[in-house]
Amino acid sequence: MVRDVLAGLTDESLAGHTTPVEGFEWPPPVSFPVRECLLVVLNEEWEHRLYAERDLAVLETREP
Repeated sequence: MVRDVLAGLTDESLAGHTTPVEGFEWPPPVSFPVRECLLVVLNEEWEHRLYAERDLAVLETREP
C-alpha cells in the first residue's frame, strides 16, 4: 500500500496542502504542506526501524 501511494505521488500533489479538519476547538484547524507531512512520516518510520534493528541486535546477542 505504501509503495502504491508513493508511486502515485506527483510534483503537483506534493506541492499541495492538507485540508484542515473542522469541528474541534483545540488545536485550531491548520493546513500543512503535503511534502512536509510525508517527510515527517518517512523520517519517523526510518528512526523506528533503526531502533528496532538496534534492539533486535541486542536480543540476538543474549544467551538463552
